[in-house]
Amino acid sequence: MIVHTVESEPIDGVNNIWDLEPVNIHRWWNRGIDVARTFGADYIAVLNDDLKLKNDPINKIARSMHSMKAILGYPLPYTGGLPGYCWVLDIKSNIRADENFRWWYGDNDIQFKAAMQGEFIYVPCEVEHMHPNELTHSNPDLMELTKADRKYFEEKWDIK
Repeated sequence: MIVHTVESEPIDGVNNIWDLEPVNIHRWWNRGIDVARTFGADYIAVLNDDLKLKNDPINKIARSMHSMKAILGYPLPYTGGLPGYCWVLDIKSNIRADENFRWWYGDNDIQFKAAMQGEFIYVPCEVEHMHPNELTHSNPDLMELTKADRKYFEEKWDIK
């Protein structure tokens, strides 16, 4: 399934959904979670559009999560504080993205929620993030959303 966030042609062979409302990546994630749930999915993967995937990493993460009874899974190795560019969520956890976040920190929020319910894991696999944070850092509007999201995240989780 693909959630399109701009006017675009449908992609053959996948479930296409369009969400052209103001930017809110967390709403997009929730749309995907909801649709996956209606199709009976157990897991959903959230992927940035600038990844190179080799040797079936998403299924590898999901299988590892299943065997370890983890709620959330990430690729390893990764660069940065949290590999928010690629994660797999156990839908049965009923964790949803907080739509008060608009652009950033929602994946951190999901990780905190997963830690409260159970376990999150990092799985060795081949996921390469081609252009980390390039879109955000090149767009002043997205930088402002990021600052607001950071403030909300720190207040929500009482981080100083």
